[in-house]
Amino acid sequence: MIRKLKVFIYLMPFIGIILAQDDQIFIRALTLEGNENVSKNEILFIVRQRPPNFFFRRPKFDPRLLRLDALTLKNYYYSKGFLDVIIKESYTIEDADNENKYTDILYEINEGNQYHISKIDIIGNDLISPKKINKLLDLKVNTPYNPVGLNDNLYLLENEYQELGKLFASINIQDEISDSVTVNIKIDEGKYIYINDTRIERRGNIDSLIILRELKYRTGDLYSKLKIDRTSKHLREIGIFSTANIFPEKIPDSDTLVNIIIDLRRYKQREWNSSGGYDPISFAEGAPELSAFSAIIEWRNRAFFNSPKQFSTKIMVGIPVEVDFIAPRLRYDLSLFSNWFLGVRFPSKMTAYYERFIIYEEQKYQESIDRFGTNFTQRFRLRDRSYIETKSLWEYFADASEENIQERSISLKLNIDGKDDPLFTRKGYLINGLIKSAGFGGNRAYTKLDMTLNSYLPLSKSSVFAIRMQIGKLWGWDNDNDDYSFEKFYLGGSTSMRGWEVLRFTETEQKEPNGETIRLMTNIELRQKIYKSFGITIFSDGGMLAEVFPKDIFSELKWDAGIGITIDTPLGPARLDYATQLDDMSRHKLQLGVQNLF
Repeated sequence: MIRKLKVFIYLMPFIGIILAQDDQIFIRALTLEGNENVSKNEILFIVRQRPPNFFFRRPKFDPRLLRLDALTLKNYYYSKGFLDVIIKESYTIEDADNENKYTDILYEINEGNQYHISKIDIIGNDLISPKKINKLLDLKVNTPYNPVGLNDNLYLLENEYQELGKLFASINIQDEISDSVTVNIKIDEGKYIYINDTRIERRGNIDSLIILRELKYRTGDLYSKLKIDRTSKHLREIGIFSTANIFPEKIPDSDTLVNIIIDLRRYKQREWNSSGGYDPISFAEGAPELSAFSAIIEWRNRAFFNSPKQFSTKIMVGIPVEVDFIAPRLRYDLSLFSNWFLGVRFPSKMTAYYERFIIYEEQKYQESIDRFGTNFTQRFRLRDRSYIETKSLWEYFADASEENIQERSISLKLNIDGKDDPLFTRKGYLINGLIKSAGFGGNRAYTKLDMTLNSYLPLSKSSVFAIRMQIGKLWGWDNDNDDYSFEKFYLGGSTSMRGWEVLRFTETEQKEPNGETIRLMTNIELRQKIYKSFGITIFSDGGMLAEVFPKDIFSELKWDAGIGITIDTPLGPARLDYATQLDDMSRHKLQLGVQNLF
């Protein structure tokens, strides 16, 4: 009896799951009444309780979310100027078959009148013009009144005053609603506020001078939000503090002075980190990143000897999944990083590393290449994600040949990033340029130039047109050299020409990847969002590898075209692309990629 009771107790959770599944209700339809000015497609994009579609055949019904959807929809109508809107939600449940229950959702919408702005009155503004205030708050006469957007944009005007030193400006907005709307904005700019002193909290055993040298303001300066934000950003970039909250504190008996409080929260100083997954990683200095399974184990000291220098030691293993001629890459490195170099804020990183590459041909082991050396990288940030980077490299290749390779080089990289989002880009541009010179007593002497231009144009709320153009040239390369570092230009694979295998756009007589000293490539994409995180991409890639520039470049370009499916993830879109070579329609490839191609 006791044994049977134990079995029953163990089975109770599973019985509960089965019974819960029997009580599930699925959404069958959504009906709208009275929505004359808002389309059903707009509403389906907003609400969470949706009827079945191509991706979700049996969406489950939750009556709690239905009420939240009605409130969200009402807020959407407010944003379009329908201030009197009334929305009633209801649903019916039907036993359509013996196993499942289905619900039909109904929204009864009384839109009411749409109110437009007839007049905007602003008083008390001496420092900021009415035109700029209207632009910041997105207000315009004869347009639908949007109280939701007005409230959301209010912080922009507050920030503008704080940048001008008016830290305690007061902004009061009232609307008068009749058959139209009059927006009254009353502003009390207040007095100019100056910085008196700085107090640092929770810095631990870090020298206060390390923190104070990151400040972008001085005692006696007019308060500036931009300087405060930059100071917070610089403090986080040290790598010691996870947060750097900066806020003003009023001084008693003074209405023009504030103290600045810096509240710091430190990372754990010493820690082990591990990560892994399917990522784009670099297998060689010159080759594009390849999709690979990777695993990384790192030990980091964020405040080496209680200084702002960071020390880390890291082991990484990468296994490419798209190629059979490069197998596991093993890398071990030691690095030391600091934001300051010779008394100047110039983020610098010194790295010593050892790598081993295993070369296969037709799945048979051929040889191992050991690569070790040091590089010294310095990066100067321009704005947001834009930067200038210099790199000095000493590297040594050891393989089975009689003469090993030593390379010494310096390079300069310029990255101008005007994208609105680094992973899910909808608009903007990217300009990237690299110039590299090798020699300086090494075995090889050459010069390399590589330029990239990306452009993104939103065509609608859910579609983006994107184009990338690349041009590269290599001078002084000795063709008798084995290109173990893939310093020449290669094409093919999920990161360049998707109609070809990885790096096999052209091949040698021995069917090995062939690189050239000139590369031209363009990628054109139309990215369309379908539903939530799902999307499709229609694309075409054109490219050329050559030793000299041809007279008719366009006739030498080879093209592919195809279609892809994307799924948004926290790390960027995951892609499944199908491409066909246009010169030979029988040749096609299925490519699995991570993040957008560009």
